[in-house]
Amino acid sequence: MRALTEASSFGWNPSKKKKELFHRSARYILVYAGQLGPQDEDTPAPAAFSTFRFERDQGEDLLYCYELQVAEAFRSGGLGRFLVDKLTAIGKTYHMEKVMLTVLKNNETARRFYERTGFTLDPSSPDYASSSEEADPSRIGVDEYEERCDYEILSKVL
Repeated sequence: MRALTEASSFGWNPSKKKKELFHRSARYILVYAGQLGPQDEDTPAPAAFSTFRFERDQGEDLLYCYELQVAEAFRSGGLGRFLVDKLTAIGKTYHMEKVMLTVLKNNETARRFYERTGFTLDPSSPDYASSSEEADPSRIGVDEYEERCDYEILSKVL
């Protein structure tokens, strides 16, 4: 994940990442390898996690997923879908309108995964106007920004 972020317009900033992860509103879902079956080690290794927050943005109550990562050894086993299902259930429980997240365009695996789990391009995403049939007139002049924008904002309506 760090390599993808380093190569993006976000860049890698350890202190900024630490603030994000330890923000007072941050919540976590942690899955340990020991929960998935017998392990050789006394201490189970983390297999996957998600970091999220409850936020209000543009008049909408959101569950914003800041991170969703599955250790390579546990990929393609349904663990990512399990985390998305948990985020969705938590969002519904707390009457959120959407689950939202940001995905890098060069992370094709993640983009395909999110599409398969019901996420679509959100109207707040920089590329949204260019992907819709009717462009929003208030976005005139943002084409140059959109051309170099290397991320998308995706959402799943709850």
